[in-house]
Amino acid sequence: MKLQKIVTSVFFLSFLLVSFSGVDLQAQDKKVEDIEITVLGNCGMCKERIERAAYTVRGVRQASWDVDEKKLTLSYRSDRTDQETIERAIAKVGHDTENFLADEETHANLHTCCVYPRDPKLLEKNKLWNEE
Repeated sequence: MKLQKIVTSVFFLSFLLVSFSGVDLQAQDKKVEDIEITVLGNCGMCKERIERAAYTVRGVRQASWDVDEKKLTLSYRSDRTDQETIERAIAKVGHDTENFLADEETHANLHTCCVYPRDPKLLEKNKLWNEE
């Protein structure tokens, strides 16, 4: 009986040791990237739309868009997503980013206060969010 308790205790402790070491390895694999990207917009409704679009991407942990600076500050898990995927999601809802453009129809259908003048430099160098 005493031997059975000792064997059970050793087994349980071994299990815990293996479990905790696995958790530590998983925590090291989770790399969080912090970036700032330019996203065009005008108002509080734009802010809500831009941040909501960023949060639809799996792996985004934090998204905050500054209305005055036109900058989106992001934290995301690089093992789950990347900057391109996040920018495509934002452009898909109607807002131009550093690297991707919203299509004309989506941009034109934004609320009237949200329709911003398109930046000619971005129009020249960027591609549409749905282009490969």
